[in-house]
Amino acid sequence: MFETDGVGNAGGAADGVKLETLGDALVLRVTGALDLTLAPKVRQLVERARRLAPPVLVIDLTEVDFLASAGMAELVRAHRLAASTAVRVVATGRVTLRPLELTRLADELVIVPTLSAALDRV
Repeated sequence: MFETDGVGNAGGAADGVKLETLGDALVLRVTGALDLTLAPKVRQLVERARRLAPPVLVIDLTEVDFLASAGMAELVRAHRLAASTAVRVVATGRVTLRPLELTRLADELVIVPTLSAALDRV
């Protein structure tokens, strides 16, 4: 694991981002609200992942309970800046997948329903 960071929220649970190695892939796990508070940390760890140049970067939104436009912007940024790295986003349901579909970002991003599906082709 590369880094763990938490930022407290009003609900008492920790919002955070951590970057882990799983086989040949890097997995960016996001927890809590992916909004203006957490987006800069996502950007920082995506930059770190980009410098490491893994074949796959998975951004796991399984534990996200709110996806704001700032968070969506970071997903697009990660996708567009990844030169030789395939970026896959794990998103399901109304909290994460639905906003990506409504904004048509699902047409641009590679979205998969589970972490294992994201890692299948590594």
